[in-house]
Amino acid sequence: MLFGLIFSKIFCGENQLIVAYLETILTCLCLNIVTSFLFSASTAGESDDDHDLVARTKRGSREAFDVLLEKYYKKIYNLAYRYVGDQEEASDLTQEIFAAAYQNLKKFRGDSKFSTWLFQIGTNRGKNRFKYLKRRGYFVNKGHANNDEDSDFQQQSVPDFSTNPETMLAGKQIQKIVQQAIDELEPDHKEIVILRDIEGFSYEEIAQLLNLPEGTTKSRLHRARMVVKEKLKRVLS
Repeated sequence: MLFGLIFSKIFCGENQLIVAYLETILTCLCLNIVTSFLFSASTAGESDDDHDLVARTKRGSREAFDVLLEKYYKKIYNLAYRYVGDQEEASDLTQEIFAAAYQNLKKFRGDSKFSTWLFQIGTNRGKNRFKYLKRRGYFVNKGHANNDEDSDFQQQSVPDFSTNPETMLAGKQIQKIVQQAIDELEPDHKEIVILRDIEGFSYEEIAQLLNLPEGTTKSRLHRARMVVKEKLKRVLS
């Protein structure tokens, strides 16, 4: 139903299409569907190889950790970028996350998946970096993800859902609007939207990552989506 409503309007002008799309978001309160559509949400797959690679790394094999780094680098970089909105900052944060994982790997007991443990480090470091940059006025001074290079990076994840250039441009503008609304969330709300609606983690996995009861996870996500909804309403007003 959602996509039928959206694509029934693809022959409207760009501004009309953007308004129609955002109105559909607000009507359905379907940020989870919208972000998966815009940002291609999916979680990194875990395989039995991870257990072997972790064990080998603990025994001193740097090559084994390099394989893990290569496997999860893109996902962790994307996570970092969603927190800081800048390629250079995201690259530094990604390196920091993997360095922390390598240094603390002996503490990993295998109670959870390696990817869950790695993302837990990523969310903690990402939230801390976001708070640090916000206190310094970084986002006010620089403009969050506002330069052309970073804007192009964000738009790379928009699916090519039409050969109609007008529709594709509208999709990029919608992504920018939704991303800006997410960027403005408080850290606790922002991280849960990133994990659920962009990275595609389950409620159970998020509860593990954030050390929260599953019920709290769901209620916090609902509140975060409502905040985004109000921000999008202001765009339409």
